[in-house]
Amino acid sequence: MVPPELDEGLSIERVKDFSLEELLGMAIKAEIGARKFYESLADRIEIETLKEKIEWLAGEEGKHEALLRKMYTSMFPGKEVVYPAEHIGPELKPVARELQGVQDIVDLIRWAMRAEEIAAHFYEEIEKMVDSEDRKRLMRYLSDMEKGHYYTLRAEYELLLDWEMYSQMMHVGP
Repeated sequence: MVPPELDEGLSIERVKDFSLEELLGMAIKAEIGARKFYESLADRIEIETLKEKIEWLAGEEGKHEALLRKMYTSMFPGKEVVYPAEHIGPELKPVARELQGVQDIVDLIRWAMRAEEIAAHFYEEIEKMVDSEDRKRLMRYLSDMEKGHYYTLRAEYELLLDWEMYSQMMHVGP
């Protein structure tokens, strides 16, 4: 089941159907959505160690947005960012419901992992389209960061699947 916080969007194969300007707009919009999703998820999590990791992810997504905006401005000077209605892959939306327990968190983290995987691949595809080595490096950097987010979430996901182990770790400390 797809939670209401996730809109699956277009397949990654559709990247070539859009201009670089549109793709950067989609990327900026996705980073904004991911940041808002993580902020809203953190507000609903009572497990302090998990809450801190989710808040860190929100901050990282904000940094990605700033990098992409800078790139957009340098590539399209004087233009406002265009946010196409379409988006590639899962787009995370703020969590608007109260979480009923660990299973809700597990589901949301699973979908966030999928969104991070697709974001990493999305940046790999944009890397093929940009012209300068600096821009290619930025896209590789963003792709690698999204992969790192995936693994951060995956570690928490696996701990949550074994709730007893996670709750014991909360009492032991970092």
